[in-house]
Amino acid sequence: MVNNNKIQITGLTKYYGSTRGIENLNLEVKSGEIFGFLGPNGAGKSTTIRCIMNILLPTRGGIRINGGIVKRTNSEIYKKVGYIPEAGTLPEHYTSNDFLNYVESMRGVPSPRRKELVRRFKLPLKKKIGELSKGNKQKISIISAFMHEPEVLILDEPTSGLDPLLQQETYDLILEAKSKGCTVFFSSHNLAEVQRICSRVGIVKDGFLIDVVDVNKLNTEVSRVLDVSLRDPDKDKLVALGKNLLDFDGTNVKILVHQSESIERFLEILLPMYPTELSFPPASLEHYFMHFYEDKQQTEG
Repeated sequence: MVNNNKIQITGLTKYYGSTRGIENLNLEVKSGEIFGFLGPNGAGKSTTIRCIMNILLPTRGGIRINGGIVKRTNSEIYKKVGYIPEAGTLPEHYTSNDFLNYVESMRGVPSPRRKELVRRFKLPLKKKIGELSKGNKQKISIISAFMHEPEVLILDEPTSGLDPLLQQETYDLILEAKSKGCTVFFSSHNLAEVQRICSRVGIVKDGFLIDVVDVNKLNTEVSRVLDVSLRDPDKDKLVALGKNLLDFDGTNVKILVHQSESIERFLEILLPMYPTELSFPPASLEHYFMHFYEDKQQTEG
Protein backbone atom coordinates (compact mmCIF):
# COMPACT_ATOMS: atom_id res chain seq x y z
CA MET A 1 0.00 0.00 0.00
CA VAL A 2 1.32 3.47 -0.97
CA ASN A 3 2.02 5.78 1.98
CA ASN A 4 0.41 9.15 1.25
CA ASN A 5 2.05 10.92 4.20
CA LYS A 6 4.76 13.51 3.57
CA ILE A 7 5.50 13.92 7.28
CA GLN A 8 5.21 11.03 9.71
CA ILE A 9 5.95 11.48 13.42
CA THR A 10 5.95 8.46 15.70
CA GLY A 11 6.24 8.60 19.49
CA LEU A 12 8.19 11.86 19.38
CA THR A 13 9.40 12.82 22.86
CA LYS A 14 11.79 15.58 23.84
CA TYR A 15 12.81 16.50 27.37
CA TYR A 16 15.13 19.31 28.44
CA GLY A 17 16.51 17.73 31.58
CA SER A 18 13.37 17.10 33.62
CA THR A 19 11.29 19.63 31.66
CA ARG A 20 8.92 18.21 29.07
CA GLY A 21 8.99 19.75 25.60
CA ILE A 22 6.78 17.25 23.79
CA GLU A 23 5.75 13.71 24.73
CA ASN A 24 4.67 10.70 22.65
CA LEU A 25 3.54 12.77 19.65
CA ASN A 26 2.04 10.66 16.86
CA LEU A 27 1.07 12.63 13.79
CA GLU A 28 0.76 12.18 10.04
CA VAL A 29 0.60 15.05 7.53
CA LYS A 30 -0.84 14.01 4.20
CA SER A 31 0.64 14.86 0.83
CA GLY A 32 -0.62 18.22 -0.44
CA GLU A 33 -2.38 19.39 2.73
CA ILE A 34 -1.83 22.46 4.91
CA PHE A 35 -1.72 21.20 8.48
CA GLY A 36 -2.01 23.73 11.30
CA PHE A 37 -0.22 23.24 14.62
CA LEU A 38 -1.69 25.27 17.48
CA GLY A 39 -0.80 25.90 21.10
CA PRO A 40 0.32 28.72 23.40
CA ASN A 41 3.95 29.45 24.22
CA GLY A 42 5.54 26.47 25.92
CA ALA A 43 3.02 23.95 24.58
CA GLY A 44 5.61 22.11 22.46
CA LYS A 45 5.12 23.58 18.98
CA SER A 46 8.62 24.91 18.35
CA THR A 47 10.20 21.88 20.05
CA THR A 48 8.36 19.65 17.58
CA ILE A 49 9.40 21.76 14.60
CA ARG A 50 13.04 21.86 15.67
CA CYS A 51 13.01 18.08 15.93
CA ILE A 52 11.45 17.83 12.46
CA MET A 53 14.21 20.08 11.13
CA ASN A 54 16.94 18.06 12.91
CA ILE A 55 17.97 21.07 14.99
CA LEU A 56 17.11 19.17 18.17
CA LEU A 57 17.71 15.49 18.80
CA PRO A 58 14.61 13.75 20.20
CA THR A 59 14.80 11.98 23.53
CA ARG A 60 13.01 9.16 21.73
CA GLY A 61 10.71 8.61 18.78
CA GLY A 62 11.12 8.97 15.03
CA ILE A 63 10.33 11.36 12.16
CA ARG A 64 10.12 10.77 8.42
CA ILE A 65 9.94 13.43 5.69
CA ASN A 66 9.23 12.28 2.14
CA GLY A 67 9.86 8.76 3.40
CA GLY A 68 13.38 9.60 4.58
CA ILE A 69 14.32 9.16 8.22
CA VAL A 70 15.28 12.39 9.97
CA LYS A 71 18.73 11.90 11.50
CA ARG A 72 22.05 13.74 11.64
CA THR A 73 23.54 11.81 8.71
CA ASN A 74 20.59 12.33 6.36
CA SER A 75 20.77 15.95 5.20
CA GLU A 76 19.65 15.14 1.65
CA ILE A 77 15.97 15.20 2.60
CA TYR A 78 16.17 18.92 3.41
CA LYS A 79 16.99 19.87 -0.17
CA LYS A 80 13.25 19.54 -0.87
CA VAL A 81 12.16 21.28 2.35
CA GLY A 82 11.57 24.98 3.01
CA TYR A 83 11.78 26.22 6.61
CA ILE A 84 10.82 29.43 8.37
CA PRO A 85 11.97 29.40 12.01
CA GLU A 86 10.19 31.28 14.77
CA ALA A 87 12.08 34.53 15.43
CA GLY A 88 15.00 33.21 13.41
CA THR A 89 18.41 34.81 13.92
CA LEU A 90 19.99 35.93 10.66
CA PRO A 91 23.68 36.91 10.24
CA GLU A 92 23.53 40.70 10.62
CA HIS A 93 26.81 41.36 8.77
CA TYR A 94 25.45 39.72 5.57
CA THR A 95 23.42 41.61 3.01
CA SER A 96 20.07 40.06 2.04
CA ASN A 97 21.62 38.99 -1.24
CA ASP A 98 24.62 37.41 0.51
CA PHE A 99 22.33 35.38 2.75
CA LEU A 100 20.18 34.10 -0.11
CA ASN A 101 23.40 33.12 -1.94
CA TYR A 102 24.56 31.27 1.17
CA VAL A 103 21.27 29.35 1.54
CA GLU A 104 21.33 28.44 -2.15
CA SER A 105 24.90 27.12 -1.93
CA MET A 106 24.15 25.11 1.21
CA ARG A 107 21.18 23.40 -0.41
CA GLY A 108 23.05 22.72 -3.62
CA VAL A 109 19.83 22.96 -5.66
CA PRO A 110 18.55 25.70 -8.01
CA SER A 111 16.23 28.44 -6.76
CA PRO A 112 13.97 29.14 -9.76
CA ARG A 113 11.65 31.53 -7.88
CA ARG A 114 14.30 33.66 -6.16
CA LYS A 115 14.17 36.73 -8.45
CA GLU A 116 10.38 36.62 -8.66
CA LEU A 117 9.96 36.51 -4.88
CA VAL A 118 12.51 39.29 -4.28
CA ARG A 119 10.47 41.51 -6.61
CA ARG A 120 7.15 40.38 -5.16
CA PHE A 121 8.13 41.12 -1.55
CA LYS A 122 10.18 44.21 -2.48
CA LEU A 123 13.20 42.97 -0.51
CA PRO A 124 16.16 45.39 -0.34
CA LEU A 125 19.10 43.24 -1.44
CA LYS A 126 22.11 45.47 -0.78
CA LYS A 127 21.42 46.52 2.82
CA LYS A 128 23.04 44.59 5.65
CA ILE A 129 20.55 42.46 7.56
CA GLY A 130 21.37 44.25 10.82
CA GLU A 131 20.03 47.49 9.30
CA LEU A 132 16.69 45.98 8.25
CA SER A 133 13.32 46.18 9.99
CA LYS A 134 11.73 43.09 11.54
CA GLY A 135 9.36 42.87 8.59
CA ASN A 136 12.18 42.91 6.04
CA LYS A 137 14.05 40.25 7.99
CA GLN A 138 10.94 38.08 7.88
CA LYS A 139 10.78 38.60 4.11
CA ILE A 140 14.26 37.07 3.85
CA SER A 141 13.09 33.98 5.75
CA ILE A 142 10.01 33.66 3.53
CA ILE A 143 11.96 33.99 0.28
CA SER A 144 14.66 31.56 1.37
CA ALA A 145 11.98 29.00 2.32
CA PHE A 146 10.03 29.22 -0.95
CA MET A 147 12.60 30.10 -3.61
CA HIS A 148 13.62 26.50 -4.49
CA GLU A 149 10.00 25.31 -4.88
CA PRO A 150 10.13 22.75 -2.04
CA GLU A 151 7.91 19.69 -1.73
CA VAL A 152 7.47 20.30 2.02
CA LEU A 153 7.23 23.58 3.95
CA ILE A 154 7.81 23.78 7.70
CA LEU A 155 6.57 27.20 8.83
CA ASP A 156 6.89 28.44 12.42
CA GLU A 157 4.93 31.72 12.81
CA PRO A 158 5.61 32.72 9.18
CA THR A 159 3.66 36.02 9.28
CA SER A 160 5.29 37.34 12.46
CA GLY A 161 6.30 40.99 12.08
CA LEU A 162 4.49 41.49 8.76
CA ASP A 163 1.91 44.17 8.04
CA PRO A 164 -1.56 43.02 6.87
CA LEU A 165 -0.73 43.38 3.16
CA LEU A 166 2.39 41.23 3.48
CA GLN A 167 0.50 38.74 5.62
CA GLN A 168 -1.99 38.38 2.76
CA GLU A 169 0.87 37.99 0.28
CA THR A 170 2.30 35.20 2.44
CA TYR A 171 -1.09 33.42 2.63
CA ASP A 172 -1.33 33.64 -1.16
CA LEU A 173 2.17 32.19 -1.48
CA ILE A 174 1.30 29.27 0.81
CA LEU A 175 -1.89 28.52 -1.11
CA GLU A 176 0.00 28.70 -4.42
CA ALA A 177 2.50 26.17 -3.08
CA LYS A 178 -0.36 23.88 -2.03
CA SER A 179 -1.92 24.14 -5.51
CA LYS A 180 1.34 22.73 -6.89
CA GLY A 181 1.23 19.76 -4.51
CA CYS A 182 3.42 21.13 -1.70
CA THR A 183 2.73 19.87 1.84
CA VAL A 184 2.71 22.54 4.58
CA PHE A 185 3.19 22.16 8.34
CA PHE A 186 2.10 25.52 9.72
CA SER A 187 2.48 26.68 13.33
CA SER A 188 0.82 29.92 14.38
CA HIS A 189 -0.67 31.87 17.29
CA ASN A 190 -3.19 33.45 14.91
CA LEU A 191 -6.22 31.16 14.98
CA ALA A 192 -8.09 33.12 12.32
CA GLU A 193 -5.30 32.64 9.78
CA VAL A 194 -5.04 28.94 10.60
CA GLN A 195 -8.79 28.46 10.12
CA ARG A 196 -8.54 30.35 6.84
CA ILE A 197 -5.84 28.29 5.11
CA CYS A 198 -5.49 24.94 6.91
CA SER A 199 -7.46 21.77 6.19
CA ARG A 200 -6.66 20.06 9.51
CA VAL A 201 -5.35 21.37 12.82
CA GLY A 202 -3.52 19.67 15.67
CA ILE A 203 -3.82 21.23 19.13
CA VAL A 204 -1.02 20.80 21.67
CA LYS A 205 -1.26 21.49 25.37
CA ASP A 206 1.46 21.05 28.00
CA GLY A 207 3.56 18.95 25.63
CA PHE A 208 0.78 16.61 24.48
CA LEU A 209 -1.27 16.46 21.29
CA ILE A 210 -4.83 16.66 22.61
CA ASP A 211 -6.88 16.81 19.42
CA VAL A 212 -6.81 16.94 15.63
CA VAL A 213 -9.76 18.71 14.02
CA ASP A 214 -10.90 18.85 10.40
CA VAL A 215 -11.44 22.58 9.76
CA ASN A 216 -14.06 21.86 7.08
CA LYS A 217 -16.19 20.06 9.67
CA LEU A 218 -16.18 22.87 12.24
CA ASN A 219 -19.66 24.08 11.28
CA THR A 220 -21.23 20.64 11.66
CA GLU A 221 -19.26 19.17 14.54
CA VAL A 222 -18.26 22.15 16.72
CA SER A 223 -20.39 24.38 18.93
CA ARG A 224 -21.32 27.91 17.78
CA VAL A 225 -21.95 31.13 19.68
CA LEU A 226 -25.26 33.03 19.44
CA ASP A 227 -24.73 36.71 20.27
CA VAL A 228 -27.90 38.75 21.01
CA SER A 229 -28.54 42.34 22.11
CA LEU A 230 -31.69 42.67 24.25
CA ARG A 231 -33.90 45.74 24.69
CA ASP A 232 -35.61 44.38 27.82
CA PRO A 233 -33.30 41.76 29.37
CA ASP A 234 -34.57 39.62 32.24
CA LYS A 235 -31.70 38.14 34.23
CA ASP A 236 -33.96 35.70 36.08
CA LYS A 237 -35.31 34.23 32.84
CA LEU A 238 -31.81 33.90 31.41
CA VAL A 239 -31.10 31.36 34.14
CA ALA A 240 -33.13 28.92 32.03
CA LEU A 241 -30.22 28.88 29.56
CA GLY A 242 -28.18 26.95 32.12
CA LYS A 243 -24.62 26.05 31.09
CA ASN A 244 -25.30 27.38 27.60
CA LEU A 245 -25.10 30.92 28.97
CA LEU A 246 -21.53 32.04 28.24
CA ASP A 247 -21.79 35.73 29.12
CA PHE A 248 -24.29 38.45 30.04
CA ASP A 249 -23.21 42.07 30.49
CA GLY A 250 -26.62 43.59 31.22
CA THR A 251 -27.59 44.10 27.58
CA ASN A 252 -25.79 41.52 25.45
CA VAL A 253 -26.00 37.79 25.95
CA LYS A 254 -23.70 35.12 24.47
CA ILE A 255 -25.08 31.59 24.23
CA LEU A 256 -23.18 28.41 23.38
CA VAL A 257 -25.16 26.31 20.91
CA HIS A 258 -23.93 22.73 20.59
CA GLN A 259 -24.12 21.00 17.23
CA SER A 260 -26.90 18.72 18.52
CA GLU A 261 -29.07 21.64 19.70
CA SER A 262 -31.68 23.69 17.87
CA ILE A 263 -31.45 27.48 17.97
CA GLU A 264 -35.26 27.72 18.32
CA ARG A 265 -35.17 26.74 22.00
CA PHE A 266 -32.95 29.71 22.80
CA LEU A 267 -34.95 32.13 20.67
CA GLU A 268 -38.15 31.18 22.52
CA ILE A 269 -36.51 32.29 25.77
CA LEU A 270 -35.09 35.49 24.25
CA LEU A 271 -38.01 36.77 22.14
CA PRO A 272 -40.00 38.16 25.11
CA MET A 273 -36.89 40.26 25.93
CA TYR A 274 -37.12 42.02 22.52
CA PRO A 275 -33.86 41.20 20.69
CA THR A 276 -32.56 44.19 18.70
CA GLU A 277 -29.49 42.58 17.12
CA LEU A 278 -28.51 38.96 16.59
CA SER A 279 -25.49 37.23 15.12
CA PHE A 280 -24.84 33.51 14.73
CA PRO A 281 -21.51 33.23 12.88
CA PRO A 282 -19.94 30.00 11.66
CA ALA A 283 -18.08 27.91 14.21
CA SER A 284 -14.82 29.48 15.32
CA LEU A 285 -11.59 27.55 15.65
CA GLU A 286 -10.70 30.06 18.35
CA HIS A 287 -13.67 29.05 20.50
CA TYR A 288 -12.94 25.36 19.92
CA PHE A 289 -9.29 25.90 20.83
CA MET A 290 -9.98 28.02 23.91
CA HIS A 291 -12.30 25.56 25.63
CA PHE A 292 -9.33 23.24 26.26
CA TYR A 293 -7.58 26.06 28.16
CA GLU A 294 -10.70 27.44 29.86
CA ASP A 295 -11.25 24.00 31.37
CA LYS A 296 -7.73 24.10 32.79
CA GLN A 297 -8.18 27.61 34.21
CA GLN A 298 -11.47 26.64 35.87
CA THR A 299 -9.83 23.57 37.39
CA GLU A 300 -6.89 25.61 38.69
CA GLY A 301 -9.28 28.24 40.07
